[in-house]
Amino acid sequence: MSEDRLDKALQEMREEHADAATIEAARARVWEAVANAAGAGCAEFRPDFRAYLSGELAGSRRALLEDHLGRCSACRAAMAELKGERRVVAMPQRSSSRWMRWGSLAAAAVLVLSVLYLSRDAIDAMMAPGGARATVVSADGGLYRLPGGVLEAGASIGEKELVRTGPGARAVLRLADGSTVDVNERTELLVTAAWSGRAIHLQRGDIIVKAAKQRRGHLRVLTRDSIASVKGTVFAVSAGMGGSVVSVVEGSVAVNQPGTEVVLSPGEQAASNPALASSVEEAVAWSPEAADYLELLASFVKIERQLAEMNPAELRTSSALLPYLPAGAFVFGAVPNLGGRLGQALVLADQQSSENATFGAWWNSETGRLLRQMVDRVQSVSSLLGDEVAFSVGSQAPGQDVPMVIARVQPGKREALTSALDGLFAESGEAALPYSVSDELMVVSNTASNLEWALGHLGQGAGSPFAAAIGERYRRGVGWLVGIDAAPVIVMAKDDDAPPVELAAMVGLKYLFLEQRAPAGAEENEVTLVFPGQRQGMASWLADSGSGGAAEYLPADALIAGYASTREPWQLFQEFSALMTKENETFAGDLAQANEKLGEGFVDNLAAAMGTEAAFALNGFSVDGPAWVMAVLANDSSVIDNSLKKLVETFNAELAPDEQDKRIVFAQENANGRLWTTMKPASLPFGVTWTYDQGYMVAGSDRASAEHAIATRNGGSQLVWSSAFLGQLPSSAGMHPAAFAWLNTKGALGIFSALAPNPALTRLLAERDPVLVVFDGKAEEIRAASRTRLTGLIMDVMLLESLSQAPGSQPSPTVPQ
Repeated sequence: MSEDRLDKALQEMREEHADAATIEAARARVWEAVANAAGAGCAEFRPDFRAYLSGELAGSRRALLEDHLGRCSACRAAMAELKGERRVVAMPQRSSSRWMRWGSLAAAAVLVLSVLYLSRDAIDAMMAPGGARATVVSADGGLYRLPGGVLEAGASIGEKELVRTGPGARAVLRLADGSTVDVNERTELLVTAAWSGRAIHLQRGDIIVKAAKQRRGHLRVLTRDSIASVKGTVFAVSAGMGGSVVSVVEGSVAVNQPGTEVVLSPGEQAASNPALASSVEEAVAWSPEAADYLELLASFVKIERQLAEMNPAELRTSSALLPYLPAGAFVFGAVPNLGGRLGQALVLADQQSSENATFGAWWNSETGRLLRQMVDRVQSVSSLLGDEVAFSVGSQAPGQDVPMVIARVQPGKREALTSALDGLFAESGEAALPYSVSDELMVVSNTASNLEWALGHLGQGAGSPFAAAIGERYRRGVGWLVGIDAAPVIVMAKDDDAPPVELAAMVGLKYLFLEQRAPAGAEENEVTLVFPGQRQGMASWLADSGSGGAAEYLPADALIAGYASTREPWQLFQEFSALMTKENETFAGDLAQANEKLGEGFVDNLAAAMGTEAAFALNGFSVDGPAWVMAVLANDSSVIDNSLKKLVETFNAELAPDEQDKRIVFAQENANGRLWTTMKPASLPFGVTWTYDQGYMVAGSDRASAEHAIATRNGGSQLVWSSAFLGQLPSSAGMHPAAFAWLNTKGALGIFSALAPNPALTRLLAERDPVLVVFDGKAEEIRAASRTRLTGLIMDVMLLESLSQAPGSQPSPTVPQ
């Protein structure tokens, strides 16, 4: 049909008028079709209704019936009647005219509230204070208003005015609330204000914010994928094509990034893209005040270290709060009352203020004064509580979790505690949390309804197996404790793509406990995985204990080292094969094909020839790459050598003529009474060289590294007997730990010491302790223990990553191995 004819037809349809009789006849036909919907099709399916309800209807017929029910309202009504469901719902009687008027008013009120809610952002912005949003304090190298030209010191920046720094430029802005913003080169931003607070919209580049105390609301920094919210602190934000990074120098910052919400403390960092993570030091290095920020950070690190070295609290062997565990609890945590430790922190901060001028200036500033005031408020509450504060998360229904904090109340302190809590919430500037205080117990939750539920269900979970497992932890002595009942968490997160939860489900985890204890006067962190019975599958791969023989080949100056004792490798391979076959349908066929090429039983024979212990160490770097060494318990050296030789020959035989540069060279020679074997790619300068010593396969990046490892075992300076290692060995490690991981932070960071000319950064590096984590297994659990403080570990990782990524950080060819 042509477009002209179509237009003409549509016009005629618009102008057509139907009389009342025609319309009424059409209505009657439609009503008859609807009212008599139970036609021939319905008659075909209704005899199957009872078989469907009883579950006797076959699969294909059942599918056809369900499809019909989805399209036929009459049959759905008939089905409901067979089930005994109500077909007619009684309607309320007509309201009087007075109630009609009240209903109209309520509807109008709902409409007004809806409009207010939907317009809340616009209203929030309209109630913002007037005036300039920021003032230029200094501009070096070019600061521009877009559009509008160059901005000089003293210039005002209005609402949503975009400003940019040029190449090599720096600028400092002061917001209307007194906050200052250091702006790096090639940075674009704009500032907005509202009743709820001010916001810096960072389009790209780097800024460091020294946030003033906010009288109301929060100061926020917004990037394309992150929101950082504060009330008074020092922090840095960077935004680029790859994502955003938030770094904290002082105070705390709440960060919202895709898929995560965290609160950062000094020295911590959050990156929307993990590849962008570096360190706080690197994040502020561009600023002219970088040295001051590092001095401030060094003082916080020192205070944290001194607090950790003070006499820890006595271990608690029972809990007065565990009997209050609510119904459905799947998380329980308990910490000692920190009132005394907060007082010690204030004393150490006062001491630091006299030793470090930069920290002293901050400590005596308005921000420091407000922090001291807040600590005093917290102490006023903690002094009225018992020796322990606990938190718990219970579940009143699927998806309805109830968090709560509970503590015993000191005798006769109910009214004083109520007053102190009101003062604490008022000082924080946040909405007060709902709480209940009796003569015996304080309970705090996040909403009034959750608090009511918590009070009605206290103690109903005290007889659960989870509570019994927590009680076992107390009987061995508790400092800080967090316990998680894994089964409910796995069920709640079954649809989430969370690798830790998937792994917990795969290994059959029952409980997870995280503890900080001081069994021998020094604080130790422990993580315990508890299983419902004898460890199975992947969870059983770690042995209960180890001899440590392979670890004796590791030198004391190793930068990174690890050791593990496992079950028999052939058992591990069989279980691994079963797991991979379950996950990947082609694995069994690929394995059979490999055995056909290499010889029947090749993999099984190689696995049987390997022993149950292995150790590895990274010793340093050279012009040829990393220098490393590895020792593996060997049951049959000839089978190992012949198997690896066969593997190389098979690989080389399958290479095409134009792929010969990928050949692997396999060579053997006798030297100094030993048979040395080398395997290396023909086109690369590095490979692996090994020999055998006292039943161990000793391999290295080159022969010198392997010889050094053998000399270490036979009288050299061994890592496991060094004072640094023994000083970090947890008292709970026992005689024969099954595994350990070691990081020599001083050695690792010392490689890059030339990159740290700043005195403050040098002091930070000099005070780092090594990191040692020790693992052992029991029939029904795996435990990891370390004397490394968690805050110190975070600092070590960030410093190491920052220095390794610094410009010009290529290792020197003269670095000792």
